[in-house]
Amino acid sequence: MSDNTHAPPPPKRSRIEGESQNAEITSTNSTNATNRCENSVFLLKPVISSQAIQIQPEMLSTTGKYFVLKRVVKSVKEIEEKRIVTEVEEHFGFHWVMVRKLEGDRVRFLVHCFRWPNTENWSIEVDTKLVVRTNRIRAVRDGYQTLTTELIILPTSGRSLSIEWEELKQYLLVDEVTVEIHVKIKKTTRIYKDNLRSFDDETMKVFSDVVLVVKDKKFFLTKQLLAVHSSYFKALFLGPNRESRRTEIKLTGIDPADIQNYLELLWGDNSIDEITIEGILLVADKYDTPLAARKCEQFLLEKFEKELKKKLQLSVKYNLKTLKKHCLNKIKSIADIRSLLPVNVGELDPSIMQELFKKSLAFHNTQ
Repeated sequence: MSDNTHAPPPPKRSRIEGESQNAEITSTNSTNATNRCENSVFLLKPVISSQAIQIQPEMLSTTGKYFVLKRVVKSVKEIEEKRIVTEVEEHFGFHWVMVRKLEGDRVRFLVHCFRWPNTENWSIEVDTKLVVRTNRIRAVRDGYQTLTTELIILPTSGRSLSIEWEELKQYLLVDEVTVEIHVKIKKTTRIYKDNLRSFDDETMKVFSDVVLVVKDKKFFLTKQLLAVHSSYFKALFLGPNRESRRTEIKLTGIDPADIQNYLELLWGDNSIDEITIEGILLVADKYDTPLAARKCEQFLLEKFEKELKKKLQLSVKYNLKTLKKHCLNKIKSIADIRSLLPVNVGELDPSIMQELFKKSLAFHNTQ
């Protein structure tokens, strides 16, 4: 097999990527990041004039395993406790919260996550952007955290957002403050199931005609099977271009564990569970793989034991029309509608907003 390595043209613009198409995040050494945290200070200086101050470094790429935690602080009283936790949100098999800690004369913001206690020796590396804003100021800070298995609710290493308590009080006296943590999962270790199939053993190497390289992991595969299920790989391998003759292709923006589970599904294994499903959907969406998306949707309809709100979010994010219809049909009352609304209603998908509005009118007309 040739040693040629070639990065293919980017896959189709995903429905979940949004408008931002920033460069991928490069790896950061965790020790260095921790040292930088200890030596760095981030302050929001009081705004003297009425003109808004904008500090806008490049935001994280919204491709891949990306999500945002948000907290709106409306009063000084909310911060006066030593530890305040946002509502738990589920993303990519983990439950995440934003923690605000009052430490002496400073307030710090951190990301924590939950994991099942019978799962051992796992870790997650994340890049973060920490955004604090009011109607007059917006400040952004880079962050980095490593989450480990020392506790179920995990302490973190890395850089956190730090604000002087007295300065934050000044903002809260005249305005509410929104705190956002934009999270990009970079690397995961031992967080999913054991592999059901090996894609780098001698048998696979003998019969393969292409190698997909994801970070430091190689997958020995056949072009034909990939092309049958994915329009992206069909265009890449069977099209009249130089890439079709390449034998080693580097894929970016995905986790090796997610491509492993995705490939197992294409090879006929049952790799979908409540933890792996969102990663598989992400890869299936990126590489336009209807079979994988359909099997995930079937699992969500029949076996996924999460709240309706999470199912509806996934149906919109990955364009799962049958699941979306199923979720909307489950709404039987005004209380059901309220349970589906995010903290910031403006973030709701317009199509879902329209459907919920219609149902709300129907419920009111029958009363």
